[in-house]
Amino acid sequence: MADSILQQFEQLAKVKDVAARSLLIRKLTAEYARRTGEAPSDMERQLFSALVLDLYDQIDLSVRRDIITLLARTNHISTPLAERLSMEKDDMVTPLFQHSPMLSDDLLLHAVRVRGETVLTAIASRSTVPADLVDAIMARAFLGAIATLLRNLGAEFSSKAVMLCSIICQKSLEIQTELAARCIVDEVFFDMLNKRVEAGCPFLPTSFANAIETGNLEGFLNGQLRNGVTPQNEDLAVSREEAVVQMNLGEMTFDALLADLIRKQRKEDIIWFLRDGPGLSTKAMEHLLMTEGNKTLYRILGEQDVSVKTFEALMQWRIERLGLSRRHQYRDIEEYRQQLRYHSQR
Repeated sequence: MADSILQQFEQLAKVKDVAARSLLIRKLTAEYARRTGEAPSDMERQLFSALVLDLYDQIDLSVRRDIITLLARTNHISTPLAERLSMEKDDMVTPLFQHSPMLSDDLLLHAVRVRGETVLTAIASRSTVPADLVDAIMARAFLGAIATLLRNLGAEFSSKAVMLCSIICQKSLEIQTELAARCIVDEVFFDMLNKRVEAGCPFLPTSFANAIETGNLEGFLNGQLRNGVTPQNEDLAVSREEAVVQMNLGEMTFDALLADLIRKQRKEDIIWFLRDGPGLSTKAMEHLLMTEGNKTLYRILGEQDVSVKTFEALMQWRIERLGLSRRHQYRDIEEYRQQLRYHSQR
């Protein structure tokens, strides 16, 4: 095979016409991608990849598209070639992002943060999608990509991703439907969501939470389907602007979620949210909120990068709703500001 590649390389070097050269490299790629028998040697892989890279900028756009399609599912190319192919426009590279084993995790994560919905949906369809990629895709808040993740049993959901699903499904019956379907077939996912319901998660819609509590998810799902709620229903799409405000550069923001709960003034929801991360009991978190100058509370908030603005809103809420004194309010805010400054310098 190595000799054959070299021979065809020599032939391509003699061809000056762009169209003719493009056709020849398409033929060579098809032969290479569809070969049967043993996998190519490292030498063959490097020779072929170097050949395509060397001529890539001289190839017609339509042939580039064909090359990407032919090579998308193979590991018989070098990482540099896979990375070069991935630089094409979104509508050309979806097969590569969905299937290629040669794209690094860092490249995939960067693509999730900067590419369009078609690429995100392709990555969400990969046979395995690690938790950090799921978090980043969720943070872009494209409804179709999130629905694809929920249908993909190879997608690994972190507790943060499950939390965001709970938030988004408030305004999307489609995501509620996908959540219910995932819970029915994925016991681990169901356990994660069920624990949040049992703990009083303030984000899940009441009807969906009741279906989980009563063990009637199949009935809930059937009802959704009877009402015409399907993955293709675009009328119920969540507002990306509303979702994106709760994230920051591909990571969900604890600060924005806490600020939103403070604005809604629901004591039980604030307590649930604050205790969920450190794993405290409701009684323990309520005690921290009721105790003036409690450094443990400040530490918990600081570890979650809660901003001074949100901390100030929480202090004001404690004064108005929990009856704490206003006497040390400004001192507490300044102490927390100093703590954040110290934490950022470490």
